[in-house]
Amino acid sequence: MKSPDVHLTGRALLNMVPQQVHALYKLRVDIFVNEQRAPFAEIDDTDAHPNTHHILAYVHPGSGPDYPFGTPDPGSLMRLVGTARVFGPPEAQHIGRVCVAPDMRGYGVARQLMDEALEVCKARAAALDPTTQSAIVKLEAQTYLTNFYASYGFTIVGEEFEVEGVPHVEMHLPLQ
Repeated sequence: MKSPDVHLTGRALLNMVPQQVHALYKLRVDIFVNEQRAPFAEIDDTDAHPNTHHILAYVHPGSGPDYPFGTPDPGSLMRLVGTARVFGPPEAQHIGRVCVAPDMRGYGVARQLMDEALEVCKARAAALDPTTQSAIVKLEAQTYLTNFYASYGFTIVGEEFEVEGVPHVEMHLPLQ
């Protein structure tokens, strides 16, 4: 099957139109709360912080058997199929809430989201003085995804822990 063209964009929550915010929250709740059966506060204050950068992955649903990529979001020609967010100060940034719609897994959407998230982190860290400051990117990975994040150079720090019954590990990546 032909892979979809993925279009990435990113912005602060306050710079999104209501339909984008709705699609973002719906996708994350569908995955983190419903699919993973983890009843926790998926929508948090970090989302609305002015320095939180939300990365949004869209596809054009198209039509016919060559483009079976779902239906567009309400009020849009595109469909949101993945998200991630970057937050925290330049010297200790976090990547989180990385998710991809179930029917879009296997098309490299998560890799594109991570590539973009790391570019955002590098751009923010560029403001640091390299002679006196260092930068690290942190994430809390679901344990089954550690190999995916390790492919970017992230390493496990500390012991496994659970978030609403889902095993996680903290992982770090020093930025050069």
